[in-house]
Amino acid sequence: MNGIRRNLWSLAVFSLATMLGGCAGNEEMEAMRRDVANLRRDMAGLTKASESNRSFTDERLGRVEREIKGRVEETLKEGEGSRVALNQRVDELSTETRFVQGKLEENASVLRDLQGRTDDTAQQSRQVGAKVGGLEQQVKQLDQQVRMLGQQMRAVSPPVGQTLGTVVPGQPAAALPGAAAPGVPPAGVPPSGQPPLPPTQPPAGAPAPIPSGSPPATAALPGAAAPVMPPAGVPTPAQPAGPAIPAVQPPATGPSAAAPPMVATAPPPRPQPVLPPEELYKTALSDYTKGDYDLAIEGFRTYIRAYPRTSLVANAQYWLGESYYSQKNYAQAIEEFNIVIRDYPDNPKVPSALFKQGDAYVQVGDTKQGTAVLCELIAKHAKTREARLAKERNLRCK
Repeated sequence: MNGIRRNLWSLAVFSLATMLGGCAGNEEMEAMRRDVANLRRDMAGLTKASESNRSFTDERLGRVEREIKGRVEETLKEGEGSRVALNQRVDELSTETRFVQGKLEENASVLRDLQGRTDDTAQQSRQVGAKVGGLEQQVKQLDQQVRMLGQQMRAVSPPVGQTLGTVVPGQPAAALPGAAAPGVPPAGVPPSGQPPLPPTQPPAGAPAPIPSGSPPATAALPGAAAPVMPPAGVPTPAQPAGPAIPAVQPPATGPSAAAPPMVATAPPPRPQPVLPPEELYKTALSDYTKGDYDLAIEGFRTYIRAYPRTSLVANAQYWLGESYYSQKNYAQAIEEFNIVIRDYPDNPKVPSALFKQGDAYVQVGDTKQGTAVLCELIAKHAKTREARLAKERNLRCK
């Protein structure tokens, strides 16, 4: 390009010099024509080269544009796939988090159960120690009473020699208590040479008289052993005087003492046994983590009915909603989560209940109500993990 410009300047200067000199010849005119022709050829070549370069440049730019556009589309597709995969991963992590949370609560429940059992064992140990001390005191008191009774018996009972009498050689033996004096006939026996007295009739209702020579009969007590009777002809020692044992009357028999008729009654129904609160909650939570949602629902409902005033009733209500949510029963899950939000507003489970309730509304197609619930979660519990998950959904909250 610079060479062409130099040739044009040279031609202009030469033409000017020729016109000024006025002596230009034919040879010089021919030279000028040749230069002009060369210049035209150079201009045509440059024009052709410029057009070729332009077409090459346009083709190259089109190719680059197509490549960039293809890469952008591929990047967008990959980004869409990554976003879907990311959402799936977030859902999986959310499920795993719920399982881990359930395990943590189950472990906490086990620890509380063990602590309660430890306290109960310590209390039972103290009670057993107190009972042992009381038994030792009772044993000491019984020992003292036994010694006192022994002393009283020794003080009351006369010596054996005084009771049976002491036989002294050369002297008549002392009469036993209740024995007849020597030479005096027994009562009811007439003196010798007199006719026997007629027998006297006992009054009406009195017991029959005891024949002479037979030992007195005693009323046998129920359950007592039969008395041992001595052989005939062997005198029995006199028993020391003591309080008389009243005869035990047999139970009345006859028509007047007939027992009332027995009326058959059905036994009352036995109540179903309910597990302790810690064990019942732990069992229901274990059923949830295993995927046995029907058993989990039954266990959590039983816990709420049986123990409505315990500290874990709000947690049981929340996991009841989670069980329905896992069964895709979103309408029932919304109601159960609403109980947590309404009845236990200060419980740590409220943010999770709001998040799951909003998601359940979205699942049933009520996007407007779901957005309202999630916006309430963001406004009231902005620092929670559930609020951060709700913000990632790019909600338009008022």
